[in-house]
Amino acid sequence: MSETTATALKFAAGIVLAIVLIGIAVMVFKPAGDSAKSVSKDFEAINTELQDQKYLQYEDTAVSGSQVLSALRRFEQQAKEEQIALSVQTGKNTTDQWYHAKFESDKITKTGASGISKTTDVTDPEYINPSGMFTASVHRDSNGVIRAIKFVQKKQ
Repeated sequence: MSETTATALKFAAGIVLAIVLIGIAVMVFKPAGDSAKSVSKDFEAINTELQDQKYLQYEDTAVSGSQVLSALRRFEQQAKEEQIALSVQTGKNTTDQWYHAKFESDKITKTGASGISKTTDVTDPEYINPSGMFTASVHRDSNGVIRAIKFVQKKQ
């Protein structure tokens, strides 16, 4: 009988030890899980900021016409996919000329514009003088997402 009791006590001690080890593991790894969630949220915020960074260089800045042309070329594919809208107002064309997509009423819609080819034709009102100066601005939707970049030529 003493052998059975000893075996039962060893078994009970083993179960208690296992429960204690599981409790310690939970206490150790639960804060690590919370830390991982915090790091994940920080990473998402940094990722969003980095994605916006390519547009933020145009936020309330003065740029040359050659920089406007470069931006139109750089973001042309995204404009075609309606991810960003691009607008230019030149000295000859005093209304907004949207390229591939238009931003208004908090949404982006496709335009019938033929593209940016006219921006290099000196005789066209859409011509962008590479040495001209423009004021660039970034526009956001109601969720704070950057949806458009507008360039307005400064009067000389």
